[in-house]
Parts: sequence; structure tokens; C-alpha cells
Amino acid sequence: MPKFEKYDGHGDPIAHLKIYCNQLRGAGGKEELLMAYFGESLTEIISKWYMDKEISHWHIWDDLARDFVRQFQYNVNIAQDRNSMSNLKKKTAERFREYAIKWRKQAARVKPPMDETKMVTVFLQAQEADYF
Repeated sequence: MPKFEKYDGHGDPIAHLKIYCNQLRGAGGKEELLMAYFGESLTEIISKWYMDKEISHWHIWDDLARDFVRQFQYNVNIAQDRNSMSNLKKKTAERFREYAIKWRKQAARVKPPMDETKMVTVFLQAQEADYF
């Protein structure tokens, strides 16, 4: 039984489907397996969406995948911009390293992409005054 990367409702649902399918490729990647184990690739909160769905509507893997993408597509549609990145502040309980990693992941989604110099500038703008 593969150990699945869990989808928590954030991030690109299509990317999650690709990773999930790749993890099952060694097991034959048959549609029945894809559908049977998909719930194992979801965190508890997101698996509630999966459990609440009427599975009889999913005749093939594409039906399930289409519903999943439709449900979580908003993560892709909500593209970050430079202003939102300068407003992404560090939480008090959050370690700086964790915050910087989270910030960098979000910055990678900014449209149009920022070059490294601009990223540093926007990152510094996002810091509290007492950081300096």
C-alpha cells in the first residue's frame, strides 16, 4: 500500500491528481484502484467532501477527478499578486523559517512571476517594523 501525499484543500487539485496517479502507477494504475484509494490521499477535513458525495455518480475515474477539480479549482483561480504578498505577515506563534518558506511558496504563484530581486523587495515590505 503506497503512502499517499495528502491533499489538504490548498494548492492545485490537478497537481494532486497527477501525484496521486503517479503513486499508483506501480500498482497497475487501474481505474478501480484509483477510485478505491483516492480517499486515502485526502486529509480528514477534505475527506468529508469525498464521503458526502454520492459515489454512484462516479462511473469512471474521470468523473471523480472532474468533480474533485471543480470543487477545489478556486485554489488555482485565486492567484497571488504582489500586493497580497506584501500583506502576508508572520504569525506570532510561527517560526521565522516556517514563515519564510510559506511566503516563498506563495510568491511562486504570483502572476506575472517576480524575479528574485523583486521577491526580496516585496518580502522585506511584508516584515513588521520591529524586524528591522
